Amino acid sequence: MNTHRKIADPKPASSIMVVRDGPSGLEVLMIERAKTMKFAPGAFVFPGGKVDRSDQQNWRWQGLTTGRGVMRDFAYRVAALRELFEEAGILLTDRQYSGRLAVAAPFATMLRQARVKLDIAGMVPFAHWVTPEPMPRRFDTHFYLAPHNGDEAMHDGNEAISFRWVSPRKVLNDWEEDKIPLMFPTRLNLMKLARASTVNEALRQARRTKVIRTLPVVDMSKEGVSISIDPATGYGVTAATPKELSVEAGGIAKKA
Repeated sequence: MNTHRKIADPKPASSIMVVRDGPSGLEVLMIERAKTMKFAPGAFVFPGGKVDRSDQQNWRWQGLTTGRGVMRDFAYRVAALRELFEEAGILLTDRQYSGRLAVAAPFATMLRQARVKLDIAGMVPFAHWVTPEPMPRRFDTHFYLAPHNGDEAMHDGNEAISFRWVSPRKVLNDWEEDKIPLMFPTRLNLMKLARASTVNEALRQARRTKVIRTLPVVDMSKEGVSISIDPATGYGVTAATPKELSVEAGGIAKKA
């Protein structure tokens, strides 16, 4: 094992958990990743991606967001809503927009032309995960919770092959029965979300719960690879299962 390899700096990223009240209770929007993807093929994930440079240019978003002043995590919130629109076609704004959106224009320009504001004030911080240090590609990801506004989700046909509104508890049951693969952070965030039965309950719980930065620890030994997290994170689970390791740990093993 090469113990002198430089640890990669984590890149800022955002993910958003859009929730609605379904016929049988709380539902969250999830992406089914294409099975041709190199990382986590076929896994169910939440919309999201890297924070772009434009997301971090506060001047670009003046008058285009709800809330007062600039929040500490402003760029992460903007990135989450931009990624949600780019991946799923859902635009969470201060009011419903029924006109034709200039989708070919830069995101900020499109918002200005539509005269709507990104509803960053309606987002609730939910979780904060940092990719383990041995991984060659690392991300510092903020997860947010937001209520659905009724926009229909449309997949891009590239990374995502479908979008599904699913019960967190049902997804977890399917994972238990080996019907779908989940990454470790995804499973634990679903477990946390499953503690609520309605959108209002989920938002209330998220507002009351302190978000603790979660940095999994990777241990590589002769017995294999293990990933664990601090019990203080409050998930009630502290170690990844072999099923999750099969999805995530390949990159670790290759770079070790």
